[in-house]
Amino acid sequence: MTSEGSEGLRRLFYPERIAVIGASATPGKIGHTLLSNVIDSGFKGDIHPINPKKGEIRGLTVLGSVLDCHEGPDIALIAVPQPFVRGVIEECGQAGVGVAVIITSGFAEVGLVQEEAELVEIARRYGMRILGPNVFGIYSAPAGVNATFGPLNVIPGNIAVISQSGALGISMMGKTVTEGIGLSAIASIGNRSDIDEVDLLEFLRDDPSTEIIFLYLEGSKRGRRLFEVAREVVKKKPILVVKSGSSARGAKAAASHTGTLAGADRIFDAAFEQAGVQRITEMEDAFNLLRTFSTQPLPSPGGTVIVTNGGGIGVIATDACERHDVPLLEDPEYLEGVFRETMPAYGSTVNPIDITGQGGEDSYEMAITKALNEDRIGGVIGLHCQSGTVDPKLLGDILLKLAKDGRGKKPMTFALIGGREVEDILDMFYEEGLPAFGDPEDAVSSIAALYRRYRDLSRPRTDLEEQDFDTTEIRRIISAARQDGRVQLLETEAKQILAELGLEVVPTRLVRTAEEAVRAANEIGYPVVAKIVSPEIIHKTDVGGVRLNLEDERELREAYTSIMHQARKMHPRAWIAGISISKMIHGGTEVILGSTTDATFGPVIMFGLGGIFVEVLKDVSFRLAPVTWNEASEMIRSIRTAPMLFGARGEKVKDLRTLTESIYLLGRLVDEVTEIAELDINPLRVMDMGEGCMVLDARITLKGPSSGGHHNTEVNV
Repeated sequence: MTSEGSEGLRRLFYPERIAVIGASATPGKIGHTLLSNVIDSGFKGDIHPINPKKGEIRGLTVLGSVLDCHEGPDIALIAVPQPFVRGVIEECGQAGVGVAVIITSGFAEVGLVQEEAELVEIARRYGMRILGPNVFGIYSAPAGVNATFGPLNVIPGNIAVISQSGALGISMMGKTVTEGIGLSAIASIGNRSDIDEVDLLEFLRDDPSTEIIFLYLEGSKRGRRLFEVAREVVKKKPILVVKSGSSARGAKAAASHTGTLAGADRIFDAAFEQAGVQRITEMEDAFNLLRTFSTQPLPSPGGTVIVTNGGGIGVIATDACERHDVPLLEDPEYLEGVFRETMPAYGSTVNPIDITGQGGEDSYEMAITKALNEDRIGGVIGLHCQSGTVDPKLLGDILLKLAKDGRGKKPMTFALIGGREVEDILDMFYEEGLPAFGDPEDAVSSIAALYRRYRDLSRPRTDLEEQDFDTTEIRRIISAARQDGRVQLLETEAKQILAELGLEVVPTRLVRTAEEAVRAANEIGYPVVAKIVSPEIIHKTDVGGVRLNLEDERELREAYTSIMHQARKMHPRAWIAGISISKMIHGGTEVILGSTTDATFGPVIMFGLGGIFVEVLKDVSFRLAPVTWNEASEMIRSIRTAPMLFGARGEKVKDLRTLTESIYLLGRLVDEVTEIAELDINPLRVMDMGEGCMVLDARITLKGPSSGGHHNTEVNV
């Protein structure tokens, strides 16, 4: 962000002078609500109602134009009919307004894209920023201002909210009040004609009043920059995101396995994970985590302890801990020594700590206090099933006091199940903004988010390692295909590019007659693989275009004839470059490496189980390219079938170092050689440790439409 842009956002969140253009004396009108909220929120700066009718509203003199302000307002809230906005923006620029917050709708969202662009052009002439159009305003706790037409009684706090949806943002303002959650700021970004989520993230990164950032997004116009900024912000502050639109509608028809599997939502998931952003799927979960992050510290390395008065609810929570990867402290002797005195003789000190149904308020207080004071315990989950042996009011007071006293020591969440009395306890926690829930799943998932944050901050985040490779020959191959009018490279061309990259490629020859095939096999050495080579035949196996393990000349000649016959039969008009003859490689484990170009984030790479089952199992991981060595290693370990590479069932450990290097190099390739749209290495054969990896088949598609014909090299059948 430019220094000018940074100054504009500072004026947005820390204004001293606010103009309300379109201010109204009529209750119910947006111009009236905006002005009233600014006044009633206790804003200490200058407030200027603007309306050509002039007069007085709520004791303030109404100016006829923003040009009548004695000093340029930091914020101009614009709530005038759409046809008048352009003229108002011009006057705002002339008056020296810092940020024009356009409440008015009826621009790009209804197809008036050019009209909206003109507003930005005007603003840029004057060095002014625009928030909107189609927003509900801005709230800033440190500035003491609620410049929105949403609820007035927002609780000041440490959470900043960025919402792409105006209606949802206003609803969130109200919900945070009932949930006891405090906000440092809330901004609606609407049409994002100028200021967008990326700008706001950059500003909030260094905002001293903000400790947690929550985003509601439906999409991003600057996905790559969003990723880069978020990756830097999370080093200082957690980012929680609700991203709507989880369908695969953004996925295009693709020639590669990677392109087929890379739905738009899946790439958003990968980008968030790679950046360290926590994605949430349900709004209710969002409020749970906001309450938790805003009040609880991160866990220490020790495991979590569950304190419960019921075995059943304890088992439910234990199962949830396993699903959410919450580590439970397992040291029976240590736990026995710490917790035995907190329970009856028949209670259990095997985590979960079961004080039993006979355990009263004193047992809870003693057990949780011990858990808070033990350095080896990293977090606490308190569970309670309503019991006739416990006074709910007294228990609520004790648990709330423990939660308050324990703030800052270690993370602690509660789940309480019961009737009205238990609901009253939960209400007490809500009023304090503390994490207590009516379901053990929520208590576990909330503390799990803190563990994810802890692990994200703890994992090594190295910069991209410098490893130079010369792309001259790679670009020559691509240029030759372009001149030939092709966007689909031949298999041999794709393999040549990967060899130039530094990957080991199975020896391959392109042949156009059966005699050439025999000579190639004699050079390479039997057994061999024969495959059809045509940019118009993408899935070779489907047309009988692949023959494996050919042992001698007779089998090879028969395979050559059969492949050509099947290809001509099923694709009579396809241009066939020939047949590739490759060395048959045995052993190792087949994986797939691939790349596609996402419309939002740009080049993306994929890793997963290889062979013909990749689209069936869909056991793959994605990352934005390029990746570091650590990120490449994480890609390998994140798939469900990763144990196949680690020596499962007596198998030897595979060459993970070479595999990691291959992923890293592929990420560098597609990041630097931007002409590549899609790429598949399927399969890549990963051999035993120390024996490397071998590219057996590869496919590369270039960006852009084909611009000409094919070579007319004759292929003899």
